[in-house]
Amino acid sequence: MLGTLLFEYRGIFQDSLLFALCIAAFVWGGGPEKAVAATWLIVFDLVRRVYVSFYGASVQLSGVDWFLASTDIVAGCLFVSIGLYANRNYTLWIAGMQILAMTAHLARSLADVISPIAYAAMFIAPGWMQLLLLGVGIARHVRRQKKHGKYRDWRISKPNTTLTINPVAQGEGVAWQQAGQPSWRDDLK
Repeated sequence: MLGTLLFEYRGIFQDSLLFALCIAAFVWGGGPEKAVAATWLIVFDLVRRVYVSFYGASVQLSGVDWFLASTDIVAGCLFVSIGLYANRNYTLWIAGMQILAMTAHLARSLADVISPIAYAAMFIAPGWMQLLLLGVGIARHVRRQKKHGKYRDWRISKPNTTLTINPVAQGEGVAWQQAGQPSWRDDLK
């Protein structure tokens, strides 16, 4: 009975969980949490609702669903950008899950033997993991703020990638050393 109720109201449960996590991100989260929640709400919810209002709610599983593929690509670009510049680790995992969803569309376009159920699972399952990771990220952010106080949300400066050649030969080779400029890691103290 519980399984039947969960399956019948799965969409309502997913939307409720999504909106609860997004509200939590906007209330208690920092910049990266808000950026992930805004990306999710705009790309996966708002754009989908506009598309459904114009074209209907059908999802094409017999071939590549180009609307879903395009939204996954846009969200992937945004999640990767957030993951690279956020001062959080979990955002990289969210970006990785989105890359998995993007490759589902690529796999479907390259191989017709993928069943429609497998195709749907390949681009839907990472979304559940992303919501779980967002919830864990919000909880860790709140816990870290209580323990250590306010900290940076974003990596402000680029890492120092300049290498200089040390003119003093060590052994038989030339020594490479990092330039003397401070890097973004120096600011983490």
